[in-house]
Amino acid sequence: MVIDFRKLNEHTTSDKYPIPDTTVILSNLGKSKLFTTLDLKSGFHQICLSEKDRCKTAFSVNNGKYEFCRLPFGLKNAPSIFQRAIDDILRDDVGKICHVYVDDIIIFSPDEKSHFKHVDSILKKIEQAGMRVSLEKSKFFKSEVEFLGFTVSHKGIQTCPSKVEAILNYQQPKSLRSLRSFLGLSGYYRRFIKDYAHISKPLTKYLRGDNGHVSSRQSKKVNISLDDEAVKAFNKLKTILASEDVLLQHPDYSKPFEITTDASSVALGAVLSQNGKPITMISRTLSKAEENYATNERELLAIVWAFQKLRHYLYGIKNIHIYTDHQPLTFVMSDKNPNSKIKRWTAFLNSFAPKYFYKPGKENKVADALSRQYIHNLDDSDDTAHSEISLSFTIKTIKNPVNQFKAQLVLLPSEVNSKSTKIFFQKLLRHTINFKTAEYLLQTIREKVNPNVVNGICCDLETLARVQSLLLSNFPGVRFIHTEKLVIDLTKREDQIEAATMEHNRAHRSILENYKQLISEYFFPDIKKTLATIAKNCKTCLENKYNRHPSKTDIGQTPIPEYPGQILHVDIFSVEKFHFFTCIDKFSKFTITIPIETRSTTDVKTALLIILNKFRKTKTIVSDNEKSLQSSTISNMLKYHFNIEQFFIPALHSNSNGQIERAHSTLTEIARCIKAEQNITDISELILLATYKYNNSIHSTVNAKPLDIINNFTKDHLELVKAALTAAQDNIVKKSSNRQKTYQEGEKVYVRRNKRLGNKLNKVYVENVVQKDLGTTVLINGRKVHKDNLR
Repeated sequence: MVIDFRKLNEHTTSDKYPIPDTTVILSNLGKSKLFTTLDLKSGFHQICLSEKDRCKTAFSVNNGKYEFCRLPFGLKNAPSIFQRAIDDILRDDVGKICHVYVDDIIIFSPDEKSHFKHVDSILKKIEQAGMRVSLEKSKFFKSEVEFLGFTVSHKGIQTCPSKVEAILNYQQPKSLRSLRSFLGLSGYYRRFIKDYAHISKPLTKYLRGDNGHVSSRQSKKVNISLDDEAVKAFNKLKTILASEDVLLQHPDYSKPFEITTDASSVALGAVLSQNGKPITMISRTLSKAEENYATNERELLAIVWAFQKLRHYLYGIKNIHIYTDHQPLTFVMSDKNPNSKIKRWTAFLNSFAPKYFYKPGKENKVADALSRQYIHNLDDSDDTAHSEISLSFTIKTIKNPVNQFKAQLVLLPSEVNSKSTKIFFQKLLRHTINFKTAEYLLQTIREKVNPNVVNGICCDLETLARVQSLLLSNFPGVRFIHTEKLVIDLTKREDQIEAATMEHNRAHRSILENYKQLISEYFFPDIKKTLATIAKNCKTCLENKYNRHPSKTDIGQTPIPEYPGQILHVDIFSVEKFHFFTCIDKFSKFTITIPIETRSTTDVKTALLIILNKFRKTKTIVSDNEKSLQSSTISNMLKYHFNIEQFFIPALHSNSNGQIERAHSTLTEIARCIKAEQNITDISELILLATYKYNNSIHSTVNAKPLDIINNFTKDHLELVKAALTAAQDNIVKKSSNRQKTYQEGEKVYVRRNKRLGNKLNKVYVENVVQKDLGTTVLINGRKVHKDNLR
């Protein structure tokens, strides 16, 4: 009976009790000659459930409700609970005379007499704990037993015939679930299969991309069709398991261990052995970053990784011998080497105190075979390529298609030797070479290669590994770049424009994103230029997309005041729900802040009158397009009563009133600091205190306190302040000098809309026509628009 406990498992706190590592268990059976395996009957059902928790396992069958009284299968913590229970029963014996893996127990002894005592002791402890053993599944006093899917004997570890038979009878996968099942089954024996990662790679590629996110439950609904390469890999794994009789011997911890390592351009390999007999074999592919390591770094990485992977074998061992085919490695690890990464790795290895020995590639065949997952020499020589040759110089691989190179070499392994050449876009040569032998390939490349340009090679990774050393050794002065892509060439201009337009209109993304998408399917010269032209003239983009890199107009020179109060910059400053009418004197930088109730004309007029009573001979007031400041009441008052000219900055360009905007920023900073230090919460008090502190601080432009300039200034002092203002303005203009664009009357432009109007999905820019160029602004529909707001 199977119950679906997934909902219960989702709300169950995980029990993190560790399940033993099968590798550690198998490596500790060393000198034993007799074995007994016990299988605990009914497994988890031997553990009683607490009465208060039984209701959680309730299920309904035939209109009846039932609850488990014993631990059922399917609960997420069942294996951990059972493992802990058996470990507690046999705690004193685990690792000494037995090992436990959930409900499987193996008892091991060096002779028959001691084995009898060990079995008797274990069975008595199991009986005392109330556990039961399945007689049918248990094996007693055997020199060879099956345990955890392996055949264990005093000679070593071998594959289990029944499991291998299941793999041999496995039907070709037609769904994602069956493929995962096969790889899991065969992968259990990967320690017996050299180059398992390489052999299974055509199969594992089906587990990537979208398939990698498919759940186990849904995977049986995902159909797959294996290509010829994957079918070959499927059959090869079955053949290797059926034909190879690999025996991995038990480690003897009283003898020295030997680690033989090697690193190629794509993988690492290592073999742990004693007296030349393998204990285990490991290998893995390199990551993209690791492929860029220098030769000595990769060789040392192979050793470091081997020690990390085999730590449970090597920890505490005195005599460890490392064999490598990279002779300079012993010099690389010296204290004089400044490479910090190598120093860290060396410090880690020194904790094991290993001894290093040089072993040439020809003698280092096992590790060489493990590391060179893609390298199979084209000739029939038994010699392995030395790592100095295979790693020091490698052909770089890129993602772009081979179509972009002037000299293109498309290499295709075939049963028949043939070659052909085509010319694309009047200047790109593509040589397609179908080769059977290395001699024909080298001869053809000598005819077709162009030593004056970079030659693009298009082939799969396996073919590259086969020919790489040949190309590097026979064409030392020629530059090669590898890619696996060959895309469609668009030779007609109308097809090019159509493909580029369709790609741009797909999502109206940037030129670079469109290029990456387009180059993955098509190629033609000047793709980026074509995409740029289309994007530049796309009305949809111009109206609806932000201008990420707007062109800045020149910062023009503004009038320099002669005395305090001559030119005032005013604005309304809001903090939360509080409003302040602010003013800064352009000459002295003196700032006035007046709290107001609202932004109405009446409140603004009152505040403005207070400010004008503090200054004499004010000539100009600069402000934004605030409605109250544009009202006839204030305009007439300033014009007829005070003879003051109003200057309104262009709409949507607060930088034109930068004096007061920067003052607002400074006041906010000071108020924030006061609040943090003095814990003042009143907004008006904070802003007024900030204004006071600002006016009593030396201003970086005028090199004086604004309050001192207002209250105590002489003619000489005024000249100094004016000179400082002039120098500061000249410096800003010099730093920001740009070529200002000039617009012609009737020229079509796109004007940035006010963000406050409408919502985020409205158009960002609106098409308009220039009436007149006014310098830093243009006249559109009778109003001034700053050039920074145009595109």
